[in-house]
Amino acid sequence: MLKLTPGRWASLGAFLAVACLAVWWVLWRPATATDLIGLFPDGEAPTLYLDVAGLRSSGVLDLLAGKAGAEEPEYRKFVEASGFDYRRDLDAVAMRVRSTDTLLILKGRFDAARLAAYAKSNGGRCTPDVCTVQGSSPERQISWIPMKRQMLGLAVAPDPLAVALLNSSPRRISRPLPESPVWLEVPGSQLHGGPGLPPGLSALLSSLDGADRALLTAGLDGIGFALELNATCPEPAKAKEIAGRLTQMTEMFRKLLARENQKPDPADLSGLLAGGEFAAEGLTVKGKWPLSKVLLTSMLGK
Repeated sequence: MLKLTPGRWASLGAFLAVACLAVWWVLWRPATATDLIGLFPDGEAPTLYLDVAGLRSSGVLDLLAGKAGAEEPEYRKFVEASGFDYRRDLDAVAMRVRSTDTLLILKGRFDAARLAAYAKSNGGRCTPDVCTVQGSSPERQISWIPMKRQMLGLAVAPDPLAVALLNSSPRRISRPLPESPVWLEVPGSQLHGGPGLPPGLSALLSSLDGADRALLTAGLDGIGFALELNATCPEPAKAKEIAGRLTQMTEMFRKLLARENQKPDPADLSGLLAGGEFAAEGLTVKGKWPLSKVLLTSMLGK
C-alpha cells in the first residue's frame, strides 16, 4: 500500500489545484471573440463582430440605439415575453452571412425557459435542446440553441434546424482577431458588389476586387469615430492598384460635389465618402474614413 508522505500530499494537492483550474478555464471562463468565431462551421464568409459590452460601457450603444423605450412595438413585446433586452443583457455578437443562411453567436444573459415560451406562443416548437419559429417569411426560419458559457447559437435560414450547423465547441482560430469593438471581415471571394447590398457598401466591395481579404473596423480614434480598412493583396502591384482605385473614386465624388456647388457635410454621408484617405503599404491597402458623432446622430434622426 502506497504511503502518502507530507511531500506526496503536497504534490497531490498541487495536482488537484491545477486540474480544477484547467476545468474552470475550459468550462467557465468568459467566452472571447475567438471562442465565438470558432463556433462557426468551416468555410469562409463575411463575418461581423460587435463587442456590445464595450460599446455599452463607453456610452456608444446608447448613441447608436437611441433612447430606451423608443423601440418598435414588436420588439417591446419580445422583451416583455422573453425577458431579454439587448441593451442590458447582450455582451457580444458574432454573425456570419452565407449564401442561404445567417448564423449568429450571442453572448449574454438569456432565460431559456422564457425564450422557449415565446417561441411556442408564436407558433414555434421547442425540444429540450432546440427552438424554432418562423420569421417574417417562410424562407426565414429562426432556430436557436442554448450553449455553454452564457452563449446562444441562432440561425436564420430556409432550414428550420440550420442552427445545427454550429460547432458544439470552438474550433481553433489560427490568426489573431481584431481588437476593435466593431469589425467586419470579408474574404476575397466575396469582394464584389451585388443586388441587395447598400449602394455604398456595394461600391466599396467592388473597388476591393482582387484583394485576398478585407477588414473594416470601427471605433474611436481620439477625436471621434473612424472607419478603417486593411485589405491584404497577393502582390504589391495589386495593393497599389486598389489604393489608386479607391482614391480615384473619392476624388470623383469630391469633384461631383464641387460641380453641384456643394461641400462635404459632416452630418451626412457626403462627409464620410469625401473624407476617405488610402495608401498601399507592401501587400496591404490601408484606408480611413472620418465618422463624426454628428453623422451618427443625424442618421438616427436625433
